[in-house]
Amino acid sequence: MYLIESDKRKRSSPSPKPAKAMAKVVVAEKPSVAADIARVLGASKQHETHWEGDDLIITWAVGHLLELKTPEEYDEALKNWRSSIDRLPFIPDDFQLKPIKVRGKNQKQLSAIKKLITAKSTTEVINACDAAREGELIFRRITEWAKIKCTSTRMWLQSMTSNAIQNAWDDRKASTDYDNLRDAAVSRAEADWIIGMNGSRIATTSLPRTKRESGSISLGRVQTATLAIIADHEIEILSHSPDPFWELKIQLSAGDANWSARWERKNHKEDPENPELKAHRIMEVSEKERLEEIIKSKSEIQVDEKKRKSMEKSPLPFDLTSLQREANGIWSWSAKKTLSLAQDLYDTYKLTTYPRTDSRHLTTDMKESTDVTITKLGAQDPYSEHSNNLKSIGLANTERIFDDTKVSDHFAIIPTGKIPDPDLGSEHSRLYDLVVRQFLSSFHPNAEWEVQKRIATKDGEEFTKEVRKIVTPGWRAVRPKKDNVPDGWNALPKSSCVADLVSSEFSEEMTKPPNRLKEAKLLNLMEHAGRRIDDEELAEALKGKGLGTPATRAETIEKLISRGYIYRSRNGSLRASALGIRMIDVLRQIPVVWITSPELTGEMESILGMVQKGQSTREEYMNQIKGMVGDMIDKIRDHDRSELYNKVPSIGDCPLCGLEIEETAMSYRCSGNTGAGKGCELIMWKDASGRWFDRATATRLLENGSI
Repeated sequence: MYLIESDKRKRSSPSPKPAKAMAKVVVAEKPSVAADIARVLGASKQHETHWEGDDLIITWAVGHLLELKTPEEYDEALKNWRSSIDRLPFIPDDFQLKPIKVRGKNQKQLSAIKKLITAKSTTEVINACDAAREGELIFRRITEWAKIKCTSTRMWLQSMTSNAIQNAWDDRKASTDYDNLRDAAVSRAEADWIIGMNGSRIATTSLPRTKRESGSISLGRVQTATLAIIADHEIEILSHSPDPFWELKIQLSAGDANWSARWERKNHKEDPENPELKAHRIMEVSEKERLEEIIKSKSEIQVDEKKRKSMEKSPLPFDLTSLQREANGIWSWSAKKTLSLAQDLYDTYKLTTYPRTDSRHLTTDMKESTDVTITKLGAQDPYSEHSNNLKSIGLANTERIFDDTKVSDHFAIIPTGKIPDPDLGSEHSRLYDLVVRQFLSSFHPNAEWEVQKRIATKDGEEFTKEVRKIVTPGWRAVRPKKDNVPDGWNALPKSSCVADLVSSEFSEEMTKPPNRLKEAKLLNLMEHAGRRIDDEELAEALKGKGLGTPATRAETIEKLISRGYIYRSRNGSLRASALGIRMIDVLRQIPVVWITSPELTGEMESILGMVQKGQSTREEYMNQIKGMVGDMIDKIRDHDRSELYNKVPSIGDCPLCGLEIEETAMSYRCSGNTGAGKGCELIMWKDASGRWFDRATATRLLENGSI
């Protein structure tokens, strides 16, 4: 339970005068939501800080109005981070709240809410904040800070249509029914405070840094694990050593068919020891010369065409992460931008349901309302054909989509059926269209493709080409995808025939590092705690074990950018900065493993989810956090920087004196370099000319003299 800071407002601060007949006060999360609730529930008299009706007041927060105090507000001695290092970790026995210091309306609104919910005539205070952890936290902090004494209930709003608001009002439940959600919300906030406040202080005072890095170093439960994903990927890119290879392509003709085919090694198996050796890559000169002789030979080319059917499963409706990934892939939108637009579609335009969801399923009691929504969508020209088609053939995939076991707090993001206003902006329109088409697609049958593969064989070597074309559109009628059949493909004279070799070409290429992460891929990795998972069923099994929640992942990415730990390029790709890479590297050397481990952080998120479901307790979770932070503080404070890399192998011998090159947090230097200009002076800085020099690159530079 929070300790409540006393209200120190000046008496002159304006505050509402509650109507004497008032019995109930509704607290929404933002003004626009309050206005919609007021309209539906008949509170038509508008005041500066609330709406008023018969026995009813609708007021609003402006997001978070209260926050946890900082360590120095408990004890002034903690204001000096360096001198108070021995007092870490600092963990209050009871966390205390304070108003967020924002000029103007926020302070005034908080005072207004307190006046309304503590009035003697108030018999019930209703939580109408967003139906999630953060919404619960916003409301609970306000009611605890204000010390309300009356009954408290909850409206669970998942859509902002009039019917949804009325139903939420009629079905409101006691706030105590949501105590597990409150425990998870408070635990998450306190855990992030404990890790962030203590971790940032110990990191800033104890981790190695350059003179130009004057700001504080920020550590965070989700933030640092996410940085580790990006830093590891960046090292994979930087350490890549390009190797030459050849590709062999030939142009073939048979009857009316003309196509190109690529040589591929028969019965090829991926070799973990040699990942660059792909089936189509010719890495050895001897193999290239052998293929050149085969191309020159007069032997005929036998072509066999195989056809098979391929089913493309209908998609599920979106959750927030899959919507953000799709929007990033199509339009390169940031996760933050997609969330903002989706929130507008929900609470401003009433076109879609609650966006901050991690479920892609609907509850079984939504079948009837789903039929109604599909019918309403049919009134919109772009969707009338697909709506009518579903009404004609019936809904497919219902057992897969309507699954109560896969819906926790919120169901998938779906349209409400409301017709958009003509002035809906272009970006809102695009996102709305994407949500609607995904929803309609999910109830259509699977798409059926025909895969045609031609294998041309010459002297035992195979040259292949595969194309796909749609046979039965199914859901692809709603979200079309083009065939990849090239010009001139045409039908072969027979499924097995002889072809003419028109031309051949060896092209010389270089192996390339993986592409930098875009937000679509990063969101996928965050959702699965760093694991590269594309299988839908496996992803579902790992749900709840990711980094953060759908609602917080965009904010995490933006924080990393604002703090200079990662950069976003013009094309939207992300890369770790030298500061970000070094931070992860040093923490692992100390070692503080858990805060740089996506998997372990994902397990912590899973336990938080168990608290929310009542399967674990708040006390158990917080005790674990306190133990991990205490261990982190001890290790960072007590580490010896001079010995940090002692167990790391040398990257090679010094070209000047022959002694070993040793690694430090900042550099690779000759072991004969004793400092102060004495001994061998060879040194290579890890962060040089705007580039981070990883061990593999530094080793190549040392061996070759250049890169």
